[in-house]
Amino acid sequence: MLTKLENRVSSEQANHAISYASHSLATEGFHVTSDDKNFVRSVLTGERTEDQFHKTIKMKFDV
Repeated sequence: MLTKLENRVSSEQANHAISYASHSLATEGFHVTSDDKNFVRSVLTGERTEDQFHKTIKMKFDV
């Protein structure tokens, strides 16, 4: 089922959340790319579905 997030956020809210999360991940030793940030932003703002998010993550990490 291809459903968009019901509680999507504004671009400003998405940018703030992504900034906070990427800094947090960086302190843990992870590298967050611009592509990663753009992908997450597209899900948070409703451009992509939650299903697309899960499928992409599974493919990226071979899960």
